[in-house]
Amino acid sequence: MPHAPAARLSSARAPLQRVTSRAQHGWHRHRKAHVLRERLRTRVAEDADQGEVDSVRDSGVASTSTSSATVTLSVEKAFKRMWTRADKWHVHGISGGAYTVLGAALLAKWASQDVSALTSSSYVIPELDLITTEISLALATVCALSGLPLSKSRGWRKTELSLRSVAFQLVLTWEALRFSGIIDRTVEHVPLLDDFSFAMIPFVWQTCTTSYILLCTKDDKRSAIGVWLGVLGFGAQIFPAHAVLDSSTVAALDATRPGLSILWTHSLCGLIWLLNWSTFGASLRARAALVDDVAYRANFLARPSLFWLVLFACDITAHAPFASFADYVTSKLGAVVVI
Repeated sequence: MPHAPAARLSSARAPLQRVTSRAQHGWHRHRKAHVLRERLRTRVAEDADQGEVDSVRDSGVASTSTSSATVTLSVEKAFKRMWTRADKWHVHGISGGAYTVLGAALLAKWASQDVSALTSSSYVIPELDLITTEISLALATVCALSGLPLSKSRGWRKTELSLRSVAFQLVLTWEALRFSGIIDRTVEHVPLLDDFSFAMIPFVWQTCTTSYILLCTKDDKRSAIGVWLGVLGFGAQIFPAHAVLDSSTVAALDATRPGLSILWTHSLCGLIWLLNWSTFGASLRARAALVDDVAYRANFLARPSLFWLVLFACDITAHAPFASFADYVTSKLGAVVVI
């Protein structure tokens, strides 16, 4: 019986192999369940955070109830949650961060040029840096469009909010491309995009959304009205600029009011940057460890808006496209082009 020990050994190993196999299978099942739990926990956390961000953006003002209900996070954990896996390739986060820095540098550069022109009679304002301006607008557009997929799982109101924000930014970006000279200034009316009705789309959309909030929801009414009035303020820049595109050319505007197209380019780029910066602030505010309501209003709304107004005033003074304030008003904020 030379094979008897081997047979007994083989028969003894069989149960052991079955036990080992069951243990390995059980470990894999436990590991898989653990991974799924971690993914679910992360997804829930990301969804909660994004929901808070969208709520802040939708209201447009601080909400004490939201802040008090938000769990305080460390700075590191808050930024990790902002670096969400839902943002494929992190395109939204990277483009938004890059545009925030580049856009701020451009605005600061233009403000410095205005100050130099106002304090020195021999200073000549240099031509607009088209390459840097084009890069900044491209980054802003990528950031806006890449944020749309992130809203798909947040409900129709969050998706509508994202689409509405993109509509405003596309109008501002198109006007900036036209008046900066990135698109040839002699180009005549571009169908659809240069039509005044194109500029009206986001304003009509915002009015419909505000009406829905006032009549059909329990959202804060004052907040909705405040956002609507703030949006109308954008019209003071968008409407005269698009009136020129609809009825004339940028070259004709330059001949009539030298410097106004550059002034409008600065203003439009500033408004795009304000949209980006306020949205970033809302993301931080939703994570109460980083900014509270007071800091959000001061650092992401009031002070940046004040800087934009100062830049606009310096631009008007330095470039002097209007003879007086009365000229500014009678020209319909620059919309009237005399050929």
